[in-house]
Amino acid sequence: MFSPTEEKILKLLGNKKLPITELAEKYFKGAKKPINPNNTVSCAIVRINRKCKYYKLDWSVEGSGLGRHGKTVWLKK
Repeated sequence: MFSPTEEKILKLLGNKKLPITELAEKYFKGAKKPINPNNTVSCAIVRINRKCKYYKLDWSVEGSGLGRHGKTVWLKK
């Protein structure tokens, strides 16, 4: 149901609360980074949430915060 990118992000996120910038650093560790790695992770989180809603799953990725310190995300059941 989830793409390899989405699965990797979910695995990295686990039960932790992580800022998107830190999640992007972990995701692209040891690989060539795109111009805007945070955007790649953010878009994947949006797709994850849309799939959760479409398939009526009992969990989603929640987030809070904006601005200088960025958005923090976590899994919520």
